[in-house]
Formats: sequence, C-alpha cells, structure tokens
Amino acid sequence: MAALAPLGVLALLLPGLAPSLGSAGRPQLSCWFVEEAGRGVGVMPSSVTQRRALLLFRGSRERHPETELPPDLEPGMVFDIADLAGALRRIPLPVEGRPKEGDMPSCEINAYLPQDAHVPWAAGLTPDHRSPQSLGGAWFISSVQAPAGGYGVSAVLKGEEAEPQQPAVTMATAVLSVFSRTPHLRSRLGRDVLLDCGFSAPPGPFSVEWRYQYRGAGHVVLAYDGVSGRAHVAEEGAQLFLEEGRAGTDTNVSLRLLRVGVQHEGTYICTIYLPHLHAQQALELHVTEPPVVTLRPDPLSVVPGAPAELACEVSGYYPLDVAVSWLRRGPGEAGGPGGDLLEYVTETWESGHRRGPDGTYSLSSFARLAPVQPGDHGATYSCHVTHAGLATPVRRSVRLRVAGATGPALEDAIGMFLTAFLLYGLFRLLGNKVCPSRAEEKSKKSE
Repeated sequence: MAALAPLGVLALLLPGLAPSLGSAGRPQLSCWFVEEAGRGVGVMPSSVTQRRALLLFRGSRERHPETELPPDLEPGMVFDIADLAGALRRIPLPVEGRPKEGDMPSCEINAYLPQDAHVPWAAGLTPDHRSPQSLGGAWFISSVQAPAGGYGVSAVLKGEEAEPQQPAVTMATAVLSVFSRTPHLRSRLGRDVLLDCGFSAPPGPFSVEWRYQYRGAGHVVLAYDGVSGRAHVAEEGAQLFLEEGRAGTDTNVSLRLLRVGVQHEGTYICTIYLPHLHAQQALELHVTEPPVVTLRPDPLSVVPGAPAELACEVSGYYPLDVAVSWLRRGPGEAGGPGGDLLEYVTETWESGHRRGPDGTYSLSSFARLAPVQPGDHGATYSCHVTHAGLATPVRRSVRLRVAGATGPALEDAIGMFLTAFLLYGLFRLLGNKVCPSRAEEKSKKSE
C-alpha cells in the first residue's frame, strides 16, 4: 500500500495564519504546499520544498470570482475547492479572536497521481487496469488534522480549469474524502472501542482496509472487498460497521475492537480504495489502566526504639510511567499542634517494574522509618502515587502507634476486659465439672 503522507514533513500553520471565514463568509484555511524533488539514498527525497497556500471551501459547484486573494501568495497557491459532501467544511475553524497555537489545525497539500492499488481486496475495482481519460489533468491530496476539535480529513482533489478572471486560483473538486471524528482515543483494559472512520465519494464500488502499526511493525486487521462483498482479512475481536450512504451522504466504515488489551495500543490506518484512487486517515489508540495501591503493614504498631519499614504495592497499571513519593505528617490532628508539619521521607527505595500476564506492570516502593520515640505516636505516613490513568494522585496512609506511649487505648481496654470475662467463664465451667465429681467420691467411701 502506497503511503500518501510525504516523508519527514510536519505541516504546521505559520503564526498568525489562523483558519477563519473569508471576506465573503467562506471557510478558508492556511496550508502548506509540499513538494519532493529528486531521490536521495533509498526512497527518501533529496529535497523537500514548502510553499504557503490557502484553501477555500464552497458547498456547490458555483464559483466565486470575487474572492480577495492574499497578495503574498504565489500564483496557483490558492485552492478554491468544491466540497459537495461537506467533509472539508466540517473542519472546526476558529472564527473569532486569535486562537491558541494548539487549537489551530495543521494542513498540508500535495500533488497526487491516480493509480491502481496493489492489494488483493482492491483488485476487483480496476479489472482492465486501464485508466480512463477522465483521470487526466492535475490532481492533489490535502490532509487536515484538528486535534482540538477531534477531527481529521484527507481529500483527493481533481483540478479544474482556472477562471479567466483569476488565473492565479487553482479550482478543484473533492472527489474522495476520508475522515475521522476520533483521531485520538484512550481506553481502559477490557472495554470495547469504536474507531470512527467514514468517507464521501460518488456512488460506485469501493474497498476498505484497516491496518495496525506499532513501533515500525504492522499488519492488516480487517480488509473488505466491496466488489465481492466479503472480508479478506478479519482478526478475532475486530468488527466492521459498514453503512453505505446514499448519494450525497457519508459511508460509515468504522472499526470496533472488542475487549481492548495492551496489545491493541498503536496507530490504526483506515484506507478507502476507489477505482484508481485511495485516501486514508490515521487514528491513535492509547491504552491506560490506573494502578491499584496497597499500603502495609496496616495497622502500624512499633515498640519504642525499634525501626520499622513500610511497603507500598502499586499493581495493574499501564503505561509504564508511574511515580511514588512518601510523606510524613507529625503527630496530632490536621490543623492542630504538630499536625501541619509535613515532610518527605528520605530513606526510600523501589523494586524494578514487573510485567504481568495481561501486559500491565507492578512495583513495590519501600520506606524505612527511623527508630521511633514515644513522641512519634500518632504520626501519619502516606504513600502518594501518580500515573497517566489517574485524574488525581492516589494516597494511602497509616497512623503510627508507639506501644506504651500513652497507656492502653480504648480498644486495648475493651480487649482486656473481654479476655478476662472469657477466662472467668471458663474457670467457672471447669469448677462446676470438677467439684461434683469429688463429692460423689466422698459419699461412696462413707458407704
């Protein structure tokens, strides 16, 4: 499958070129026109050039010759696009004020060459392997990502004849638009995830491919041949939601993953094949599982002068990054004398990360307490854990009890009373059993 995105190019908007509505109320988006020149080592281009461009969107074939063009753009770098299906016009564009840098969509446009797709599930789309004359002329492909708005779209554009009044404007029509409303997803383990993907195109045959990629390796998760109406590849736990749209409406080809595990994290590429055309969208799936935190021993009772250790067990988390810290609050209630004295415990250490059968991690963090004194009675020790799967840090605390520091506690007194009561009852029961037997022996001897 041919990659559509240029190699090694990150398209970003220039500062101050915010997407907005043009003078005639038309959506417009600043973009980069990227070209690759020559070939270097291997398949990498020897050079890459970028030129500023502007995309204008309209919902009909009617042209707008009155469009005001920015004077600093090169001829041909204004693209007037007829977006009949509306996939490009759905890009969330800030209208008022100066948007934040992270809110601005990234946009890139490149030259495009129609060609056959060399995959089995798209072979039936072009059985004669001859391109029709209608595929001649200029073709382009634009890719727009709007992370803040949760939307991404790639559109194959067919160039049209320029208007005599505005020869510097490149007229084009969106022939195939592939979009996603979930370019970035997060999921916990064991849940079902829906990877949204849809496309708009003229009525006709099409094929669908969902590919998984992670750290340089990849494979096809699901491939559907629209000509034969069957799936060539379908991994267990992967389902295709196929809802073909009518003329002028979108077709849904979303992918559902059942019971997501750690092995599902990565990039999923949704590719739509038409006869001699194809476009794709990449979706990122991140798996996060918050940790389970346990503090031991609990309760914590130590005799004066003895050292003690605490263990904080952090288990079942993903991804790997986790941070553990230990805090000590002085004796007394919070807000009372000594209760606000908060300090870090310095003598701490951790085990290495351990990986479980489900791919999650666990570790143990330890804290060594200095030999305790009677004045430490009531101090609180806390284990604080931060992780990407937690909205706020998790805290587990235990209160130190120094034996004999303040006399027996209420629980101890109740326990001693119950013990004495049970012993008293036991002695009475044994006495009743022993005394009658001795009386019977005396009566027998007298007889």
